[in-house]
Amino acid sequence: MTEAATPAKPGFIPPREPLYDWGLRVTVVEDLLNDGSHPQSAPGALLAPRGTPGVIVRVGHTEEGNLPVYLVELPGGTVVGCLEEEITPSDGSRRNVPGVMA
Repeated sequence: MTEAATPAKPGFIPPREPLYDWGLRVTVVEDLLNDGSHPQSAPGALLAPRGTPGVIVRVGHTEEGNLPVYLVELPGGTVVGCLEEEITPSDGSRRNVPGVMA
């Protein structure tokens, strides 16, 4: 059996391509609250209010669903994991958005 004909593992979800690249300046579009991943802040504490600027410093994927997750460095050096719906490019562009020509 060739590699192309090898069936996918049961339950495997291939990673979705990210819309944004690292180095992109972004703006937070909704308040970001601590989900428990920042031990220096209380769970539920506000990490960044809507409108906070940042820069994508790394792009990865969630374990569940294989969705893109962006590590965004905010003012003061705080790094927060964000989903695509939580950030938008600061310059207003919509690069790499399916169905939108840039």
